[in-house]
Amino acid sequence: MDLYHISPQRATLWEKHKARLEEAKEAWHRRTYWYAYPEDVKAYSEEEASRGEAEFKAQLNRPFDRLLQKGRRWVVSDEISPYTREPLGISYPQSDVGEWIGAAQEALSIWRWVPWSERLGLLMESIERFSRKFFEVGHATLHTTGQAWMMAFQASGPHAADRAVEALAVAYEELSHIPPHVRWEREMGRAKAVVEKYFIPQPEGISLHIGVSTFPVWNVLPGLYASLAVGSPVIVKPHPRAIYPIAIVVAVLQEIFQEYGLPVSIVQLAVDTLEKPVTRSLAEHPLIRIIDYTGGTEFGQYLEALPNKVTFLEKAGVNCVLLESVDDIESVAKNLAFSASLYSGQMCTAPQNVYIPRSGVRTPQGVLSYEEVAQALQKAIEELASHPKAAPAILGALQNDGVAERVHRLSTFVQVRRAATVYAHPQFAQARTLTPIVAEVQTAYEHVTREEHFGPRLLLIPVESAHVALEILYQIARERGMLSCAVYTTDAGFKESAARLLVEAAVPLSFNFRGQVFINQSVAFSDFHGTGGNPASNASFTDSSFIAKRFHWIGVRDCLAG
Repeated sequence: MDLYHISPQRATLWEKHKARLEEAKEAWHRRTYWYAYPEDVKAYSEEEASRGEAEFKAQLNRPFDRLLQKGRRWVVSDEISPYTREPLGISYPQSDVGEWIGAAQEALSIWRWVPWSERLGLLMESIERFSRKFFEVGHATLHTTGQAWMMAFQASGPHAADRAVEALAVAYEELSHIPPHVRWEREMGRAKAVVEKYFIPQPEGISLHIGVSTFPVWNVLPGLYASLAVGSPVIVKPHPRAIYPIAIVVAVLQEIFQEYGLPVSIVQLAVDTLEKPVTRSLAEHPLIRIIDYTGGTEFGQYLEALPNKVTFLEKAGVNCVLLESVDDIESVAKNLAFSASLYSGQMCTAPQNVYIPRSGVRTPQGVLSYEEVAQALQKAIEELASHPKAAPAILGALQNDGVAERVHRLSTFVQVRRAATVYAHPQFAQARTLTPIVAEVQTAYEHVTREEHFGPRLLLIPVESAHVALEILYQIARERGMLSCAVYTTDAGFKESAARLLVEAAVPLSFNFRGQVFINQSVAFSDFHGTGGNPASNASFTDSSFIAKRFHWIGVRDCLAG
């Protein structure tokens, strides 16, 4: 019995990419350093860099006509560069919700019956072609998110591609460990029972992927490729302010599908505007069965409450740092200053609350007072924020005005030690910039310490002891959630206590990060991003459940003798 739509042409892509995917799967098991695509810009040619910049400039103020899907109308996006404050002027084809769903449903009837090996080959080929667009997507990301150039290139290019390959590697693991067909035999006296058994993976249904304005590619690709790998068509609903970067990916996928005789509607870009959103209408549609989302907690909770949906959500978290004892306060302060300043704190993993014992922090040279530690952190932030080269390369720009408004509101609730100030960007005079506020909250249990204040901020919080701070971290993790947590200690006993308590709270924990290793960064094939075990996320990039919850094994039995 053969239920699949087999294509020798598509099968060749599986043979082309199989070895690379097996290497990625082994790396995922091993969890040591490995990458599919180099993050160093210098690893790519100058010709690629020039072509990508030219493609970006040519796309401005014109229709994005690379998409192969049909559209009822063209819609000009709400994309405005955080650096120039000028609209990108790009229009995208738009259909109605029913048309997107209908096209996806038709694609589902075909895509689910493409053998999983052929699907993985096609998807690996699409990532390979996407890698030729890294520079264009870097510029598109810079001018939609406000990320500085290096982060824009790496996060939306090689790092996102690595996470996509990782998702395919885990899908390979989950889809290949059950045999597709077995002959089951059993002696039953004078007779023999013979049953042919077929084990067929089938997707949950149509997937909806809701994008975010700050990381429009990195946050979408793992779920996008996970759903496609298991046979689910995907409707990508980008944030209205950050469409262009992920549109590049969708266009590449549609090109591949058309080239290999498949419906381009296996993946569709569903654009909307801030004035006329369509996300709720899509999410609530009964044929949408899988939802991936990154964004605020309130909307995430709404999605979780929708009936008959499988959700993979990353929501807001309150990321914390605890200083118990350190080897060198200056190196720790510089490391935390970088982590808090990177992309102006607009990262879901950026540190916010820093807990410092009132009695001070132990060092090999003696105990540093609370005030000395606070001053070291404040000094490190000031030195980075005022550096003419480091500031623009690290801070970048604010994605939207709401980030600055949030930080300014925060200043009315706390004791400001260092005010958030704009800095002059050397390339873009109109750039929307803001350096981190450093503030103090006198009571560790104040409400302001229990909320995420997304943006450039660092809250210093005195506590009675490091052990009390540990309990506070546990409570916040359980009640509000965390996507990153850092503990600094030179005490082996305290480290063990902290690890036990915070692991029980499902917190991703980092000890004594310094130098060029930062708590914000999670690495594909080694680190899990999110745990799925605390309120900040109900899923993890990329564990087995990130794939397995998207499909089911269906058994078909054919009795030949009995």
